[in-house]
Amino acid sequence: MTEQDFFRGSLTDLERAADVAHGHGVAVLEKDFVVDEYQIYQARASGADTVLLIIAILDPVQYSDLYDVATGIGMEPLVEVFDAAELDVALTSAEPRIVGVNNRNLKTLTTSLDVFPALAKRIPDDVVKVAESGMRSADDVKRMADAGANAVLVGESLMTADGDPSELISQMATITV
Repeated sequence: MTEQDFFRGSLTDLERAADVAHGHGVAVLEKDFVVDEYQIYQARASGADTVLLIIAILDPVQYSDLYDVATGIGMEPLVEVFDAAELDVALTSAEPRIVGVNNRNLKTLTTSLDVFPALAKRIPDDVVKVAESGMRSADDVKRMADAGANAVLVGESLMTADGDPSELISQMATITV
């Protein structure tokens, strides 16, 4: 998380995370509101292996251009959508290999675990499907896996878990996606 105003992140955070993650062979995603190609180069220089492209904040041409920049330097972006219209843009303005469906509406901040299952069936089988947001338990992760998720992105429930989130991580990690 590198966005400073809302999430208090920084490129220094990214660099530190990359140092640790790369030592264990783990890829690093820069999570920010990417709207300019400079941010992609900056993320790469700071250790990111990929970036998040949020369709809700990009017009189709801008998305296509940013996708091309990222793939041109060896990154495979995580393309995030929330609804069918955004999914149509994601799939027609580029050929993403990884699509994340955010269960949280970024405009209202409401979350519904019905969003991923509804959209996942419209994503081609050769595209990695990522269920994002709203999963608070292993049962929620299983529900996303049963709906076709190849991966899940869990953050808030780990950050807000009482005490040590290790137990929740262990429970979620038992689910095969």
